[in-house]
Amino acid sequence: MAATQVIVSKSFLLFLMITAFAVVSAQGSESMAPAPTPGIEAGAGFSVPVSGVIVGFSLVVSLLGFLKH
Repeated sequence: MAATQVIVSKSFLLFLMITAFAVVSAQGSESMAPAPTPGIEAGAGFSVPVSGVIVGFSLVVSLLGFLKH
């Protein structure tokens, strides 16, 4: 009868140690969560630093040069 009490108390102690380890590791993983992604910048995908008039003029001159050749 004394042997079963020792086994039960050791099992209970092991259960408490495993539970404590699980709680500590769960709290540690929350602080290691990755940072959220930044928001998408709207309208930044098609910003052209060159004026459309300059590009259009260049295309017209190139087309005229190609047709004249």
